[in-house]
Amino acid sequence: MDALASAGCVFAYHGDFDWPGIALANRVMQRYAAEPWRMSAVDYEYLATRAQLNGTPSIALIGPSSEAAWDKELAPTMDALGIALHEEAALDLLLEDLG
Repeated sequence: MDALASAGCVFAYHGDFDWPGIALANRVMQRYAAEPWRMSAVDYEYLATRAQLNGTPSIALIGPSSEAAWDKELAPTMDALGIALHEEAALDLLLEDLG
């Protein structure tokens, strides 16, 4: 990513909605000025609700919380719902964005 950034590439980042995922996203967004891609509290709440409605087995959100530098509402929303989501939960939406 360093080489791509040096060449002028612009990044959008999507990752896991769990605490290590948020910490990693903070580092990527800070280091590379990446834009969050479907990584807001609204996105998380939608995906968590969709997973529950679809009967997808939930993964407990565990460990100490990590504030998302790009969205102050994300960590409280994640704490409230208590569900970890892997990035694949948004795959259909990400592919749709790519058109």
